Amino acid sequence: MNLPSYSIAIRTLGTSGEKFERELKSIKQQTIKPEKVVVYIAKGYKKPNFSINIEEYVEVEKGMMRQRALKYDEINSDYILMLDDDVELSPNSSELMLKAIIENNVQCVAADTFKNHLMPLSAKIYNIFVNLTFPHFRNDFAFIIRKNSSFSYINNPQKSFYYSQSAAGPASLWNKKTFLNLHLEHELWIERMGFNYGEDSLLFNKLYKNGYKLGIIFNSGIKHLDGGTSSSIFKSNLKRYYTRSFASISIWHRCCYNLKKISLHNKLASLFFFILKVIWLGLINLLASIILIKPKIFLYYILGIRDGIRFIKSTEYKSLPNYILK
Repeated sequence: MNLPSYSIAIRTLGTSGEKFERELKSIKQQTIKPEKVVVYIAKGYKKPNFSINIEEYVEVEKGMMRQRALKYDEINSDYILMLDDDVELSPNSSELMLKAIIENNVQCVAADTFKNHLMPLSAKIYNIFVNLTFPHFRNDFAFIIRKNSSFSYINNPQKSFYYSQSAAGPASLWNKKTFLNLHLEHELWIERMGFNYGEDSLLFNKLYKNGYKLGIIFNSGIKHLDGGTSSSIFKSNLKRYYTRSFASISIWHRCCYNLKKISLHNKLASLFFFILKVIWLGLINLLASIILIKPKIFLYYILGIRDGIRFIKSTEYKSLPNYILK
C-alpha cells in the first residue's frame, strides 16, 4: 500500500524532561519518516536541551487549545500526527495510523492511550458513580457522547479499529484540510477556565457532529507517559470542582443542546438528561464535602454551575458561530 506523507506537530511547555526526550527518540525510529517535526512551544518557555536534529520550534500562545487550534502554515503535508509532549511511539506507530486512516476512509484516527476498558472493575464502578462515565457493549463505536455530554467507552474491544464519536488527545492523525475546516479557533473560549477540562471532547466530537468520520485504533503501540504538568496542578487545587462544573454545562450546551437543526424532541431529551446529571453530581459533590470535611467542594460545584449558566447567556458566548458549521 502506498501511504501518504505526513508531518508531526507537538504541543509543549518544554517541561516534560525525560518523557519528551523519549518521545523524540521514538519519532526518529519510525518506519515511515515524517516530512517535518514541528514543536509548538508556548511563548516564554525555554526550549528543551535534547534534540534529534530534525525538529523545529515555533513559539505560539500558551494554552492546550491555543497550541492545537493552529493554521499549521509550517506544514505542507496532507496529514498531521498531532502529539502531546509525553507520549512514546513504537517504531511502526505512524505506519499503523496512516494505514488505519486510509483503509477506513476516515478524516482522523486517534490512538487509544488511556485504555478505559482495561480499568479494574472497582475503577469502572467508581467512574460510573462519580463521573457518570459508563462502559458500553455496542460494537459500532469506541466512544459515544451521550445526550448529557458524558462519554461512554467500549467495554471489550474485539478489533483493532472502531469508529468513534470522541477520542483522547495525546496522539491523533488528522487530514489537515479537514482539521482546518473545523475552525477550532471558535473553541478558544475554553481557555478562559485556565485548565481545559473537556477539551478532547470539544475537539473530536466537533469532527463527528459535522459529518466527518473519526476512528480509534487500539493497537497503535503509543504509550502515554503522563507528564501531567498542567493536570497535576489542576488536581491539587480544590477549585477544580468549579472548573469541572463550569466546563460541564458549557460543553453540554455547545456540543449537545445548542445545535443547528436539532429536533425539539432531542433538545428536550438532552436538557432532561443534563438536569439529571447536574442533580446527581451535585449529590456526589455534597457527599464528598461531608466525607472529606471540605465544604468548598460543594460550594465550588454550585458556583461553577451558576457561572456556566451566566456564560452561556453572555454576549461572548452567543457571538460564537454554531458548533455545527455546515
